[in-house]
Order: sequence, then C-alpha cells, then structure tokens
Amino acid sequence: MHPILSNKKTLAIYLATWFVVGSLIELPYLLAHVDQVFIGLFVDIPFEIFFALVCLSSYYLCRFFPLQSTQWYRLILIFIFTACCAAGFAMVVGYGWVHFIDSFKFTSDIASFYTPWIAGIYSILVLLFLLVATIHYVIIAFEQTREAERQSYEMKLFAQDAELRALRAQINPHFLFNSLNSISALTGNNPAQARTMTLKLADFFRQGLKLGAEDFISLRDELSLITNFLEIEKIRFGVRLNAVQEIDPETLNAEVPPLILQPLVENAVRHGVAQLIDGGTVRLSSTRVGDSMRILIENPVDPDRLRKKGVGLGLRNVRSRLDTLYNNDAHVDVEETNDYFRVELFFPLKQR
Repeated sequence: MHPILSNKKTLAIYLATWFVVGSLIELPYLLAHVDQVFIGLFVDIPFEIFFALVCLSSYYLCRFFPLQSTQWYRLILIFIFTACCAAGFAMVVGYGWVHFIDSFKFTSDIASFYTPWIAGIYSILVLLFLLVATIHYVIIAFEQTREAERQSYEMKLFAQDAELRALRAQINPHFLFNSLNSISALTGNNPAQARTMTLKLADFFRQGLKLGAEDFISLRDELSLITNFLEIEKIRFGVRLNAVQEIDPETLNAEVPPLILQPLVENAVRHGVAQLIDGGTVRLSSTRVGDSMRILIENPVDPDRLRKKGVGLGLRNVRSRLDTLYNNDAHVDVEETNDYFRVELFFPLKQR
C-alpha cells in the first residue's frame, strides 16, 4: 500500500505541507489583491488538495520503473510525459471547479482572474508532480534499506537459533555416551547400581528434554538438573565424589540458558575428581554482582597431570552459547593451577 495513504498522520502532514507550499506560492498575488482572498479560500485550497492526491499516483510509477534497472533518459521522458498529463488533467478539473464556483455568483467572474496565469499554473503543477515523484524515490530507497536491514536481522536470528540448536545437540549426546559407558562398567560388578543409574539417567533426560525445549530456564531448574547429574555420578564414584553448592537466593529465579552448567560440572567430575585417587569436591556457587550474575565451578586436579592446550568441547560450547545469546554482555573466565581448575561465568541477571 502507498506509504502516505496507509497512515492517517502521514497523510495529514503531507496535505498540510501542500497547503503551506500553495499558500507561499499564492502569497504575492494575495498581497497584491487583498479583495481576492475569497478565491484563495474557496477555489485554490480544494484544488491544491486534489492535485496533492493526484501526485500520490507517482509512487506507483516509481515502483514500476526502479532507478536501478531503468535507463535515465527513459525515466526522464516517462516522468515528464506523466507530469504533463497529470497537470493537464488537473487543469481541466480546476477549470470545471472554477466555473462551478462562478455559477453561485458569490463574486465577479473568477475565471477571468486565472486566464493570464494559466501557463504559469500549468508549469508549476508539472514541477510539483516531478518533485513529489523524486520524494517517492527517496521513500522507496528508505523502504528498501529498512527491508534489507529487517531481512538481515531475521537471518541473523535464524543463524543464532540454528547455532544454539546445534550446540544443544552436541551437549546431550556427549553426556549420554559417558553415562552409558559408566553403566556398562557397573553392569559386570554391581548390577543393582547399574539399574539405579539407568533409572536416574532416564529421569535426568526426561527433565532435560522438557527444560531443553525452552530458550531460558531458572537457575533453580538448572541446579535441579545438576543435582540429578551428580547423583548419577556418585553411583559410579561413591565417597570419592562430593559436591558443595553455595547459591545466592537472589539468583535462584534468574534466567539461564538450559544445560549451560551441565557440561562444566561433567568436566569437573571427569577431568578433575575422577583423576584423583582420593577424589575431591566439586564446588558450585552463584552470586549477584550488580546487574550481572556470577557462577563459579571449581574442582581439584591432579598436579602431575598432562596439561592440554586450549579448552575442551564442553567449555567451547558454553562460550559459543553465551556469545550467541548475550554478545559482549557475557564472558567466561578460566583459571588453572596445580591444585584446582576454576570456571567463572558472567552474564546479565534477568529474573523470570
């Protein structure tokens, strides 16, 4: 639809602009012929509004002949011809309107006042039509730019959504494969624990699939998943695995991406506690820092371990998800010493 006609406020501004422009054009004449103000009020204003609406038709002509794909000389010929036709049509309508007003005998013959000005009025109408057409090209260019920005933004959202789905798809199988290996190891020497672990694993994935379908969940729900995970791992490691949670109550209802902590806790167990003969404690804490939330996961490590360059898949996934969701408003800090490995997450605190 026409961008001016589709909005009442824009249409009102457009017609008001025409009224101002028409008044400025007629001002010298009206000042010289104060007794002819009646003509300006009852003849010119309705005619100006009519021609303003006629000029709106140039929008569709601009759409049909885009600047990018139409030769310049062809554009000039088309719009000059159309402007002449539109001005001629308006002159015919104006002629009829003047004689209609004259039929009421409100004043002396109005048509005689316009006769000396016909050529000038016609030329002004042609120029005004061309000016409005130029403005329409500017509006179309603005619309195209805005549409391109909208499509670019939508494509970015689609890409982000696809990336998040791919990252989630990597997280769930990663944990599943490790858990199945643990169950397989328990089957031979402790079938009862293998059965218990299988049931807890089913509960974990049932809850994880439900919450994983959400864009965000509460930290409370995420911690519930972590608790289920640690219960599964404690069946495998027994007293070697301990867990401590220090959670700020203000953060329990904060929004977090689903399954954002599980791969980090899994790494803490797999690469930390599991490598120590006496095991160790996985510490998880959350605190509010201004308008942000800080989550810390810490685990002991073997001081004689072989250190790998870079980070693992789980940590890369967490960073990628936070970058996609929060851009520069979130970050991940990693600290590694001979005694412990610590991961800190910082991202905006938003209550559900």
